[in-house]
Amino acid sequence: MFKYFTADTNNQEEYAFANGRIKKLEKGLLTKDLLDRMIKSTDTISAIKILMEGNLNNYSFDLNNPENYEDSLNRELLSSYNIIKDISKVSTFNFLYFTFASKYDFHNIKILIKSKYLKEDVSDKLISPIGTINIKKLNLAIIDEKYEDLPNSFEFLIKKIFLEYSKFKDPEIIDFILDKERYVMIFNKIKEVEVIETEENFLKRFIKINIDLNNIISSIRAKIRGEEKIFLKNFLISEGDFNIKNIVAVYDSPLSSWPEKLVYTDYKNVIELGIKYFQKNNSLMELEKLRDNFIINFTKVGKLITFGIEPLVGFMVAKENDIKNIRIILSGKLNKLLPSTIKESVRDTYV
Repeated sequence: MFKYFTADTNNQEEYAFANGRIKKLEKGLLTKDLLDRMIKSTDTISAIKILMEGNLNNYSFDLNNPENYEDSLNRELLSSYNIIKDISKVSTFNFLYFTFASKYDFHNIKILIKSKYLKEDVSDKLISPIGTINIKKLNLAIIDEKYEDLPNSFEFLIKKIFLEYSKFKDPEIIDFILDKERYVMIFNKIKEVEVIETEENFLKRFIKINIDLNNIISSIRAKIRGEEKIFLKNFLISEGDFNIKNIVAVYDSPLSSWPEKLVYTDYKNVIELGIKYFQKNNSLMELEKLRDNFIINFTKVGKLITFGIEPLVGFMVAKENDIKNIRIILSGKLNKLLPSTIKESVRDTYV
């Protein structure tokens, strides 16, 4: 059993104990060298063997059925979340668990609502067990519109999606709503958490970076879809540092002109390189990769902190990033993509 924070023991000793545990977990993160070897491997099984031989004992795969790699990745991610959940019973770390795990609540809501409207059966493999809300409760709320066992914030969210979808009849509207409401919910929750000033600054900066990048990507997606400016305004999140008035001001300009109009921002390279790649390849893949790299490089400060929440944030971002990288590589191997093609999609590593 791991030692965890309580309202009475949130001090330097407790931080040192919890972060000591995080430092041990960091030894199981992927290195750039290991990823490069996986990328250069000849096939899926070779890539899996390199991963399993890399002293990362928690990863286990069925080499007789390498195409089922998602089962192992999901088990590993769930295991990491269970460890963090045990460490963060209450207090600031509890808020951080919600920050990360709630992403899977929103994923599950998206799958269930789209299934309802598109009349499609939901595979169990599409539903994540990591979310903070029991899937049966979500099912009752979405399928039967019974909200008794659901937090008020999620009841409000689901009803809002129903209302907006009835106006537009467009499944992608669900994505826009969920992308916005997740960060609004998280930002509202941070106001409820009592933390010291340095932690609050880091938390807010981390969340605001996520909000800013979400606003940028949502704006570019809306522009590509040919949406009117009024549509965009409904889905921008005002809690970020990146002034949404700047996005609205350039929205009617050609997408190619956005980088020069938004040059004086922290996200200049994300916008410029992401848009250039889209114009050449008709894909947002590079933009999403640049977003992920920006976030993970920001959280690397966690490797240098002993007393604080930064190491836990860094580890959770890194673990999610590792799983994504492994998925990209193994999927690429199964589809017989060239190593150079796979490498284009792989994100930066944390260690």
